Amino acid sequence: MDGELPAGARWDRPAGMTGAAYDAGYVATASTSLLRDLAAQAYGEDYPREVEPFGMTTWWVLGQVVAHARVGPGHRLVDLACGRGGPGLWLARATGASLVGVDWSSVAVEASRERAASFVPEGRARFVVGDLAETGLPDGSADAVVCLDAIFFAPDRVATLREVRRVLRPGGRFVFTASEGVTAPGRHAVPDWEPLLSAAGLTLEWRAPVPGFAEHLRRMYALWLEHLDRIVAELGPGPARSMEQEARSLGPTLQPGQGVLVVARRPGGTDS
Repeated sequence: MDGELPAGARWDRPAGMTGAAYDAGYVATASTSLLRDLAAQAYGEDYPREVEPFGMTTWWVLGQVVAHARVGPGHRLVDLACGRGGPGLWLARATGASLVGVDWSSVAVEASRERAASFVPEGRARFVVGDLAETGLPDGSADAVVCLDAIFFAPDRVATLREVRRVLRPGGRFVFTASEGVTAPGRHAVPDWEPLLSAAGLTLEWRAPVPGFAEHLRRMYALWLEHLDRIVAELGPGPARSMEQEARSLGPTLQPGQGVLVVARRPGGTDS
């Protein structure tokens, strides 16, 4: 019953948030480095430029994934909502694991395939179109799963976490970043991820605040608003309007410690 689900288990995804809409967004951003340049300015030395995230994924985050995913040569890492593939490809190169990236945007998947050769040898990475809650991957096929700054987009967070559990081998780990806290509005309204993990059959192993999360994101939002005219010119009015709305609505609500990195584990197996 929905009434029995933990707080934050569901989110009403806006009608316009579709894979096709993300395709259009990736097409628009492919022709300009503006968003990556603004993220680099906001995050400073914490920004992993080679990875080229639009924000939030920092050197600290990447290091913690390496430390907690516990994968290496001969293991398979799955990157959910992989986008253009940068974080997953960097992690595959750093750990020696093979990579499967999943994203609902076919444009992002194609961009990831094109970037793969810059990070890992041929055959070490593949990318497929799929949903957070329906990856299409085989049962128990992943030694670890990572999802950076995207799990809150899932309309049914418990269903997504159950999909993660299904894909993980027994003893495998899931590392993700998200917002957490009762004051967070909209898609960030998850007071505590642990009950959701438990409802999906995953065990919380470790959780820590992402250093500088609120400060970095506030700076990035401020830069979006400062350069809004240029964003409109280079990305179009639709993406610019969405970015402006996010910056004005979420920016003032950000609190220290709100961004967290979470490590969960599928019970079973011999790795403890």
